[in-house]
Amino acid sequence: MKTTILDVQKLKKFSNEKRNLETIWTDENGKINLICMKPGQEITTHTHHGNHIWMVMEGKGEFLSGKLTQVIDAGKIVIVPAFEDHGIRNASQENLVIASITAKGD
Repeated sequence: MKTTILDVQKLKKFSNEKRNLETIWTDENGKINLICMKPGQEITTHTHHGNHIWMVMEGKGEFLSGKLTQVIDAGKIVIVPAFEDHGIRNASQENLVIASITAKGD
């Protein structure tokens, strides 16, 4: 494998209908999805069989896990253990961009 540099500014895409999720890198061990959400869009709570990492690249959102709601913004990294419910909502008035990193199979 060779070094890869991804430019989020060139890769981000938004949709008025629903959040946009696109795989921007993958190999035999894992993948990176770029999630772009306009105000009011969300990812409903769900789980994974392995750890899940969200890196907020741009904007601000509400992290949802069980009864917990916490504001996360650019520069924050959220590490969710396997089988823990988690989701995110863009309750702000600006666009939200998140890099989602998971192990292969999740």
